[in-house]
Amino acid sequence: MVHTEPSRRPFDLPRFQELSERSRTPVAHLEWPAELGSTNDELAARLTADPDSWPDFSVLGTDFQSAGRGRLGRVWTVPPGACLTFSVPVRVPAAFPIEMIGWLPVVTGWCVAEALGAGGAGAGVKWPNDVLVDGSKICGILTRAHPAVGGTIVIIGIGINVSLTAAELPVPTATSLLLAGASTDREALLAGVLARLRPAVAEVLAAGEGAGASASAAGVREAMVTLGADVRVELPGDEHFTGRAVALDDTAALVVDVGGARRRVSAGDVVHARAL
Repeated sequence: MVHTEPSRRPFDLPRFQELSERSRTPVAHLEWPAELGSTNDELAARLTADPDSWPDFSVLGTDFQSAGRGRLGRVWTVPPGACLTFSVPVRVPAAFPIEMIGWLPVVTGWCVAEALGAGGAGAGVKWPNDVLVDGSKICGILTRAHPAVGGTIVIIGIGINVSLTAAELPVPTATSLLLAGASTDREALLAGVLARLRPAVAEVLAAGEGAGASASAAGVREAMVTLGADVRVELPGDEHFTGRAVALDDTAALVVDVGGARRRVSAGDVVHARAL
């Protein structure tokens, strides 16, 4: 398949608002400047200055993120308009068990995967915060906690590779919707992600200690391509081990079989066997 140089236009806010209203998930507050450093950092600053102006699932996005970061502070940039890059705030009640917070990034990944599937890209979730198409990364998710009165606001940052060409990919193990032959309609994709994310997150937060038994958790487990895969787990402090990922526990931690013994991983990076 030959992929020509894509034509990239600015994000169309009126069209997105029309699509979100059509899907019955209108966004209460939306800002989309042409360029930002990091949508997560900028949203945190806005929440500090005026939290009431940013209800849950408001959107701060940009066509060009000049200082985007992934896990472990990895910095990356892509051409303007080539990705769907945005952050949303979610207020977590003080009574919500902190050990269940790990469900938010994987549920977000599941919602992204479902929205990508609706646009023609069969996608799966990679623990803890990526979405893959045909084994290659198409989306990264980064969450951060922001202090708030009466609880915590979790900022969910999402970056989806939309129209990147092969020459523009940040790493050889990445892909894009263009390369996958799927829809590159950024406005429809954002509307689709938010339409799925809002009810899924609400269900998890309402479930509390039972989040791991929710329908959203079941969707995550079904979509998670890490489960059943041989993996290398890289832990903080340069510790690592290999094994087979066999389950997600009730807190969304990954359970890995290592020579018949099971290890629970709540924080770390996972490399699937293809790249070992």
